[in-house]
Amino acid sequence: MKSPRCFPFLSGPFLFAAILLFAGCGRLAAATPPTPEPTAAEAPLIVLKLDDMRARDGKVPAAWQRVVDFAVERKIKISVGIICNSLAADNPDYIAGLKKIAATGLVEFWHHGYTHGSSKDADGGRVTEFSRSSYEKQRDSLLRGMQLAQEKLGVTFVAFGAPFNATDATTARVLSEIPEIRVWLYGNTRDTGGKFVARRVGSVNIENPVHKPNLSALVKGFEAAMSQEPRPGYFVLQGHAGGWDDEKFAEFVRIVDYLTEQGCKFVFPSELPLPDVS
Repeated sequence: MKSPRCFPFLSGPFLFAAILLFAGCGRLAAATPPTPEPTAAEAPLIVLKLDDMRARDGKVPAAWQRVVDFAVERKIKISVGIICNSLAADNPDYIAGLKKIAATGLVEFWHHGYTHGSSKDADGGRVTEFSRSSYEKQRDSLLRGMQLAQEKLGVTFVAFGAPFNATDATTARVLSEIPEIRVWLYGNTRDTGGKFVARRVGSVNIENPVHKPNLSALVKGFEAAMSQEPRPGYFVLQGHAGGWDDEKFAEFVRIVDYLTEQGCKFVFPSELPLPDVS
């Protein structure tokens, strides 16, 4: 048998050994396992930050109740931001409904301002409860909300998220004086007021645009964020459940399904791995 022209030194036993070597390399290459998917332990924690709970017709709105019932069915945790002046009105059915929601053990209420209002200053600039408003007004909004939650619901808020996510340096100052609040949702990472600031990743959210749950946008943002090193340990996803119709609610369910498939665990803001920020 003649050796191949390109390898004249291969003949007899040398050719046979070479064939075995190349065949073995092929088998080794074929047996190389693919890159493993992230395990559940590596998957990020998820906070479902649901804004703007308030009474409708003196009761917990049906759209909100549907989301709570879904959380109970799936045994997932959600967090609900209460607009606190809704606790001041004479709405016994609403208060009873909130207490029933709290009793599920799957909902953590948080402080979402007292009025959730805004106005214009003399120059036409926007003023909100926690942006460009006085120290006295911001402190009053926070403390009145804390007091009502305790009196009406027996709840001590441990997390705060401003209406419109609009805050300023005064907000950090006021928060620093309220030790009960430990988590500032979407707060200022440069001026934390001694709180754990649960950061916002704009591309990873329930709604895109605001008020419209969007699975495809979330998947795109989630995959991009998780391809970075180090991988994020958590995401805080914002939504406005009170405005979800059937179609929007169904899209929210698909988002929860997707995150569950990724191995994500749904937690309260107070359950994030809070460092010592004192």
